[in-house]
Amino acid sequence: MSLDQLQQSDSNLEHPSEDSLERFLLHQASDAELETVETHILACESCVNRLESLEVEIAATKLALAELHQEKTAREYAKAQNPRKSWFSIKGLSWAASAAAIALGVISLPLFKPADVNLAAYRGSETTFVPEWRPLQLHANATGLDAKEVVAEVVDADGSPVWKGTTSVDANHADITLPRLTHSGSYLLRLYAANGNGDPLREFSFQTK
Repeated sequence: MSLDQLQQSDSNLEHPSEDSLERFLLHQASDAELETVETHILACESCVNRLESLEVEIAATKLALAELHQEKTAREYAKAQNPRKSWFSIKGLSWAASAAAIALGVISLPLFKPADVNLAAYRGSETTFVPEWRPLQLHANATGLDAKEVVAEVVDADGSPVWKGTTSVDANHADITLPRLTHSGSYLLRLYAANGNGDPLREFSFQTK
């Protein structure tokens, strides 16, 4: 199945629930649920928007709780110093918390945008570092390859498969879109001929950080 077909198939799946998206953002999802949500959001822009909105709400809630704790501590301190007067305002703190929540939301948006990564060096010659917890748009050097369509496979340092799909070779590059890699470490991208099961045509190493 091609990458386009895979994304089209995923887009027809049932959308994750709010609880599922919340567990995904709070890193509380099971491995199966994590894989399901990650695969779905690669092909579903509406769920990406839901995640962005939910992340801002979660950040605002955390800041509001921190604000209440801070305000309570400030009141108790002010009361101990001068029972007649408090210099702290809930309203003022609320404005600060809201502004911080908006700022956090804006900063978090790039987490949902694929990071462009060029893989030019073969395994053993150089390691490319890629961001963790972001989808990846890999552009692998395919100069000299006769194949027009290749199978792309990503494995971790133990050789366990992480992702597999097909892509086309265009302008001496093979472009692969990967879901988020949620574990730091070393990975290998291997390109195979689509009509064979032999040794990889190309092998690239990269590392998340």
